[in-house]
Amino acid sequence: MTNKNDTENTETNSLETRDYQGRQILVWEADESNLELTIEVLSDMLMGANIKGVQTESQALELLGTQKWDTFVVDFLTEGVSSSEFIKKVNNYPESILVALSMSSFKLEEEREVSKLELTRRLFEYDKNANASIRV
Repeated sequence: MTNKNDTENTETNSLETRDYQGRQILVWEADESNLELTIEVLSDMLMGANIKGVQTESQALELLGTQKWDTFVVDFLTEGVSSSEFIKKVNNYPESILVALSMSSFKLEEEREVSKLELTRRLFEYDKNANASIRV
């Protein structure tokens, strides 16, 4: 017999399983350790998604033209990102979303807690058929 507290503990200790199969996510982060950690966290959070990480704007721009992407992730704390050519192109990229995070925060254990990750995951929720609107 399952009691209410067991159910609540399960819900607060793990993310609801969702299928992100087919999602194409490009992550640009200059710091190698932040990039690796971000890819690890996103891979665990967005099961089934294809996640590719790059460290330079030129790598990001090159991949922008070679594959269809639906999600772009950048570190908003990285100097020059907001005014970069990559961001300008991504803002006009069809049927996609741009997610700006502070990737270094994933180094903190409390930022990888389920409740915080659920809030982060909501940034990746959108309906491709609704002009890439975010669902909250």
